[in-house]
Amino acid sequence: MALPKDAQADRPTPGALEPAGDERRLAGSPHAVAANAAVLALTRAARSFTLYDPANKVVRALIADFRDRFRAVLDGFGPLVLDVHPFELALGREVVYLERDRERSLAFRLFRDGVRRLAFAADASWEELLRLLQILSIRYTGVRQQEDDLVTLLRKADFEKIQVSAIEGFVPEEEQQEGRLDGDLPRGSPARYDPPPQWDLPLPPFPEATPLRYRAVAPELLERLRAEEGEDQVPRHALRAVGELLQSAGGEDLQAVLAFALEVREYLLVEQRSDLLLELVSLVRSALAGEAASAFLETWLDARTLRALVSTLGPDEAEVPPPLALLLDATPESTLDRLIDLLAEEGDGPRAPLLRRLVVRGCRHNPGAIATRRHGATGAEAAALLRLLAEVDPAKALHAALEATTADDPLTQREALRILEGAAFGPEIARGFLHLLESGHEPVRLAALPVMAARGGPRVFPALRSHVEKHVARLSAAEAEAAGQALVQASPRAAVETFGEWLRPRGGGLSGKLGKVTASPVVQRAALAGLRAVGAPEAAALVALLAEHGDAVLRPEARAALASMPRGGPRG
Repeated sequence: MALPKDAQADRPTPGALEPAGDERRLAGSPHAVAANAAVLALTRAARSFTLYDPANKVVRALIADFRDRFRAVLDGFGPLVLDVHPFELALGREVVYLERDRERSLAFRLFRDGVRRLAFAADASWEELLRLLQILSIRYTGVRQQEDDLVTLLRKADFEKIQVSAIEGFVPEEEQQEGRLDGDLPRGSPARYDPPPQWDLPLPPFPEATPLRYRAVAPELLERLRAEEGEDQVPRHALRAVGELLQSAGGEDLQAVLAFALEVREYLLVEQRSDLLLELVSLVRSALAGEAASAFLETWLDARTLRALVSTLGPDEAEVPPPLALLLDATPESTLDRLIDLLAEEGDGPRAPLLRRLVVRGCRHNPGAIATRRHGATGAEAAALLRLLAEVDPAKALHAALEATTADDPLTQREALRILEGAAFGPEIARGFLHLLESGHEPVRLAALPVMAARGGPRVFPALRSHVEKHVARLSAAEAEAAGQALVQASPRAAVETFGEWLRPRGGGLSGKLGKVTASPVVQRAALAGLRAVGAPEAAALVALLAEHGDAVLRPEARAALASMPRGGPRG
């Protein structure tokens, strides 16, 4: 049947819409890709009511995915305007949804009932999106002809942030009308053929009658029968169905089977059956070859699927199973990017070592991928990439760590400190430590002080002393104590002399009458923290000075330290 003129006017050309599969993920701009994901999530959630009870966890998961996908496209790209065609939904000139099966197609249901455009405002509320999902699910599950069509239901919903443009829908009298029989017969009255005389008579009775007997089924046989049809066997049955269909599919039928396999993948993800995902992906990949297999894996091995596949491995598993290794090596660039994303999300979680091993393994195909990703990365991702670079190329990692010491990012600076700690000490490494001491983040400075003292020793003592004297106004109690301990760690004797210069009052000495300590409380705390680690007589005398004439808050601590100080020479 011909379409109305307004439906034909803006329909894309057939060549641009040749499908590679039902409801496939269509390429295009980032806006179109996000819109495609949102529409697919909407259709899956609407169709789920035909398969599951509304209270099922699968339905809840699909509704949550629909909410997140729509929120992502509206927040990321603004209003979403979809033009409705008989089998496609278009965003401007880009097709974001294509399904030619009328029973499944959301576009066909909308177009049949007269809807020609759906416009979602950027601030569309979740309540209105949920109401739209309810309306579409009603049309998917409805079987009565007297139900309202979509346009009526959408108008009754009285949306504020969702606009619906519609015309009068059309319903063909018959899809394929058959011609009259009379026209195909020669002129004259058509011949008549009557059934045999005994056509509709009852069957004659059988001469022999056999009594009906029942036999009880053993409990173990009943249990086996129930197990074959139990809910836990549904994923296995779905996997077997995909394998059987792939064996008999070919040509255009293969695309329909791949679409069904995609639905099975979504089902396995929702049911958290990661153990079967690898088998499914390997099964479908074996039916494809060459570029088709690469394109298939590029679409299928998204972040969710890859995360589920990795979850099947133990955190301490050193070797990647061969089937998973083949899949990871099939599309190394995109897979490597997604593994890096998973590692950034994991942070310091239990699976971080496993993900790092997978990324390092993937860098064999693309050694420069980590360096490329580092540009513009911040936070956990930048820190994870810097650690990965240290495992792939230590020389480049050291250079990157020196640059990262000046970044205003605490996670990256902490990772740079870890790399500098293992490097041979020299002038460049010393400058890197100095940059970390000037960091605007106190946790970074607290971590850098002991590492710098341990690696530099007496060579960095002047810089550590200058750090305390220069920043005395900003030092917290924790940083002051860490600085005092770092001074002793770098050079015990020089530290005791420095503490004496800080604490001795003007115009007097330790052998004379002790006066009031004029150093600031922060300096006193740094000195006390360092003197606790020293057992020389000079240290005990300075602690005694603080116990008697130091800051009122520090006097009890100084007395306790003096009572527990060991006798003898300085440690170290």
